[in-house]
Amino acid sequence: MFDAHCFKQKVDAMRWKRLLFAALLLSCLLIPAYAIEAGVIAEPSISAPNMDMPKPKITSPTMSVAESKQNQLTNSSDNSNRNADQAPNQTGELSASQTQKNLESQVNKPTDVSGRWAVRFDDRTDMSLDLTLWSSGKDNFMGYGTMMKGGAARSVTAAGSLDGQELALTAKSAAYEYTSQDYDECVFSLSMENNTLSGTYSLKSGGQLSSEGNATATKVG
Repeated sequence: MFDAHCFKQKVDAMRWKRLLFAALLLSCLLIPAYAIEAGVIAEPSISAPNMDMPKPKITSPTMSVAESKQNQLTNSSDNSNRNADQAPNQTGELSASQTQKNLESQVNKPTDVSGRWAVRFDDRTDMSLDLTLWSSGKDNFMGYGTMMKGGAARSVTAAGSLDGQELALTAKSAAYEYTSQDYDECVFSLSMENNTLSGTYSLKSGGQLSSEGNATATKVG
């Protein structure tokens, strides 16, 4: 026999189950929406990019590189000191060599006696000789001039030769053929130094030794 009261209870139970299921489903939908409190801003789920610049990687030099640089600096310093020590020696050697060459050049340079000379006799104040000389060959020269002796002027001719810095000179009266004049012959042995000739002389008059002593010749032109 159909029980109406029991059927109604079953229907009511199913209805309440449906309501409970609907309420449960609604609560599941509403809870996430209200999970964030008012006034709170939700943080984005995407992380911000890293703007920091990458740090440079610096590798310290190895000891072998440092030692190599130190050795190079040491060798460079040693070479500089060696060159500095050698420079004064080389300069001194060049100076000595140049001085030697200058001395040799002065010694080997031919003596030039061309020009006008004034001859003075150290022990004869009453006599003087002016000569003009010029080269007549490799080591020979000749000339003419005037001899003052005892207040009288006499023409003379001259001839001689050179041997390095040594000069042999003979001055003779130009008019010895005239018997009214004494024939004079003066022989010189001189050395050149700074355009000055100095040495000894020997004077003969009429073939006889008249005087001898020291004489000095200075270049005047």
